Amino acid sequence: MSDEGLLESRAEPGRQGPQRRSYRLSAKGERELGEIFGEATELIHTMYEDYVTSLPAEFFGARFRSMITEVCTDRDDVAMVISQSLTPLHRQILDGAGRRDGAKRTYLIKPPKVEVDADLPKLNVLDGAFDDIPLKEASLDGMIAVDIQDATNLPRTMREFRRVLRAGGVIFACSPFMGLGGVKDPLEVGEFMKQMRCKWTGRPYLSKEAIRAAFAGTFDYVDIGNLGFLTGFISGLKPIRVSGRLLAT
Repeated sequence: MSDEGLLESRAEPGRQGPQRRSYRLSAKGERELGEIFGEATELIHTMYEDYVTSLPAEFFGARFRSMITEVCTDRDDVAMVISQSLTPLHRQILDGAGRRDGAKRTYLIKPPKVEVDADLPKLNVLDGAFDDIPLKEASLDGMIAVDIQDATNLPRTMREFRRVLRAGGVIFACSPFMGLGGVKDPLEVGEFMKQMRCKWTGRPYLSKEAIRAAFAGTFDYVDIGNLGFLTGFISGLKPIRVSGRLLAT
């Protein structure tokens, strides 16, 4: 590992004998460890998603589809923004959004290097990111942001979400493994892995409270709900309309 530049070493005086050599990660080693944690994190998420989506509908799928239906029904233009390749859960979300009542246009916005294989009516696939949505101002009635924790610039992301959302529009943003039990409970394994991934790659770790505060500071309302291993944030611009019903102005 030293020969590969992953470790740095130095000689130190021994307590009662010869010198000893101590080792620490180099900057390159920290980056390499971050990649390892990243791969392990994605593996955990993928396996857990496969497990959850295979459960009987009453344990997760029915509640999740109900949430997507409430958010998307009777909205003309809806976009789903992703930061990685489509997983089985992503496909459930996209299918629910694409087949919603009242659909006119559905957009899938994904990183340029991500390949997608999706066959849905009226689906438009565009290259973009959370903070770079290739749509005009006030062009969407609804948005779904999958794994909002992957946003690299949260303030800019929120401004971009607000820019493309129309009055009465709504955003459903979700992220896995975000300390669902509260700050006094131990972290779940997935969240620990994600924190370590951020630490070793030098990216900021976005906590549930940081994301909630960002939505609250940008939009007219924000609500948080737990769906199995997901934390969901529902936010938007007044008037508040869910599933075709006007709730508040």
